[in-house]
Amino acid sequence: MKGRMISLDVFRGLTVGLMILVNNPGSWSHIYGPLRHAKWHGWTPTDLVFPFFLFIVGVAMALSFGKRMEAGADIPALKKKVWSRGAIIIGLGLFLNAFPFNIPVNAQMAANFEFMDIPRRFLTIRYWGVLQRIGFAYLIGGLIILYLPRTRDRIMAVGVLVLIYEFFMRVPLVDGWGAGSFELQDNFVRYMDILIFGEAHLYGGTGMPFDPEGFLSSLPAVVTLISGFWLGEYLRRPIDHQEKLTNLSVIGIILFFMGSLLSLIEPVNKQLWTVSYVLVMDGLAILVIVFSSFMIDIKKLDFWIKPAIVFGSNALVVFVGSGIIGRLMYMMKTTDAEGNISSIKHAIYSGFFVPLAGDLNGSLLFALTNILMWLAILWYLYYKKIFVKI
Repeated sequence: MKGRMISLDVFRGLTVGLMILVNNPGSWSHIYGPLRHAKWHGWTPTDLVFPFFLFIVGVAMALSFGKRMEAGADIPALKKKVWSRGAIIIGLGLFLNAFPFNIPVNAQMAANFEFMDIPRRFLTIRYWGVLQRIGFAYLIGGLIILYLPRTRDRIMAVGVLVLIYEFFMRVPLVDGWGAGSFELQDNFVRYMDILIFGEAHLYGGTGMPFDPEGFLSSLPAVVTLISGFWLGEYLRRPIDHQEKLTNLSVIGIILFFMGSLLSLIEPVNKQLWTVSYVLVMDGLAILVIVFSSFMIDIKKLDFWIKPAIVFGSNALVVFVGSGIIGRLMYMMKTTDAEGNISSIKHAIYSGFFVPLAGDLNGSLLFALTNILMWLAILWYLYYKKIFVKI
């Protein structure tokens, strides 16, 4: 079990490192193609981050639940933990979305500030987000696992989630929406979010109100988490580890090709979290875990894993901390020698990284510097044995 836990920590750490890399370019106008999300259908390496992390949450849940039950924890206690942890994660996501709550962080905001601007922030707060989806998937997935102890019943629950998603996406319930459309403007994910939450509370980065972490598309995201849980349960079985890796390799390849085949009738789409996307990402996640475990447990090539373990040790700190720092660097302003006002982030990028490496490579170097900065912070926390858990 110890080796498999290390493999999971390495996988988690690599995923967190990739998250920092793709979320913190020096300029969003200068990014290498593989470090961008797919514009709509299809996937890039960047589109691996979120499903991999959800998959890891599922694996960790299986290992954690197993240890707790072996230590004498009862089901009601685990249910209470699932409710509280899911609620806290969702709450942190809402906090990040609202931050800095219209509190002035630059001169322009201060000049126009009124106290009522703080409560007004909640009139347009985005309800959904990455942490909200993680919390929602953890909550729903955890309750399915705990209330349905038999594998058959869990499979049926997963099937119900998929059927609900496909029903709303494909049945012509509302004129002009859904009916099998997986395009941005008229998919049923977007319609349902507008209907339930209102346009003011949705993400607007696509050019129109649409939330890539919306309600309906969170249902197949729960399937991603439960898939990770099943893998975790399989890893706990007392059978030869090399045999496990061989079997998992086959399963990973099958899932990847099943998803690729399904994409002929349902596109692989991260923002809609389509079923084909679930299968492709599950397959790739399993193969990455197999490769990590093979290198560490079988080949004993573990000289490279310490940074990944450190990154994986405080994933929540990185996500929340990088979100707060990134937003402050964008909102806080500075004035250059010519009197031009720009964000601190742009000033650092254009004043140091662009002259050093150019627009594109400077943007990449800015992101890599972020990785090194967070590695230093996390290494200190790791050295001091400070691990933030909920």
